[in-house]
Amino acid sequence: MANLNRLEYFVAIVEAGTITKAAAQLGVSKAVVSKQLQALEHDVGATLVLRNARNQSLTQEGQTLFEAAQASLAQVEEALENIRSGHDAPSGVLRVAAPLDLGIRFIAPFVARFQADYPAVTVDLRLSDTRHDPVAARFDIAYRVGWLTDSSNLTRKLVNFDQVLVAAPRLLQRIGPLTDPADLNGLPFIAHHMLSSPLRWHFTHHNNGARDIVFDAAISVDVTLGIKAMCLAGAGLAVLPSFEIQGDLARGDLVACLPDWRLPSGGIYSVYPPTPYRSAATRRFDREFARYFVRQLA
Repeated sequence: MANLNRLEYFVAIVEAGTITKAAAQLGVSKAVVSKQLQALEHDVGATLVLRNARNQSLTQEGQTLFEAAQASLAQVEEALENIRSGHDAPSGVLRVAAPLDLGIRFIAPFVARFQADYPAVTVDLRLSDTRHDPVAARFDIAYRVGWLTDSSNLTRKLVNFDQVLVAAPRLLQRIGPLTDPADLNGLPFIAHHMLSSPLRWHFTHHNNGARDIVFDAAISVDVTLGIKAMCLAGAGLAVLPSFEIQGDLARGDLVACLPDWRLPSGGIYSVYPPTPYRSAATRRFDREFARYFVRQLA
């Protein structure tokens, strides 16, 4: 079988008119071009170019091969150009993973807008509070809420958020006022089962130092939306992210407990596989979602 790389040299010789001019265009020596032509003629078992010191012309076999090779190389170049332009034009399948609370409240509505703007992109959105590794699960983007524990993937922080200890007004009416973290001992607490330390929380105060509190879990849940629903129903206190409860606090459906005491803040991150190239759809989605998300929180 002929070495297909030699076809490029052959086409260059014919289009340039001489081996010397082809060598100059290709940026190689005349000897290299001549050797490649000889090797191609050996591969096909026929003389392709008749040449002397002054002139060259194609044989019939050479003309047949030139027409086919020229067309083939043009198709390859077109395909490469399409791939290169595809780096700027979002298309293809985009696989996105996100936790339920962030996904339902923010990412799902954004996906609808994004797909309408870029109909060549098919978005496969998976919502779960299970933290999937983007490489193992083959996600283009995995959004994370809280704290990152792995360092092997590429990450980008979108925003910080506060964590807030909240309760329903009906529960606070029953248990009375809370002024210090010590008042939390023995109170019903709804724990997030997926956290590494769901019951131990570190409170800080600008004047009164710090307190570490270990709650007793009345209920343990593995999704944030479930914790919020039970907290709204008065089942117990809970620590919830500020972006999830903005509206509930504004309406008075939930009340921030110990507002002068702060809990550790968290971050919202986009996580990618550690590859040097990301598709245009991945880059465009993540960039536009970051802008959209910040506007929603404003």
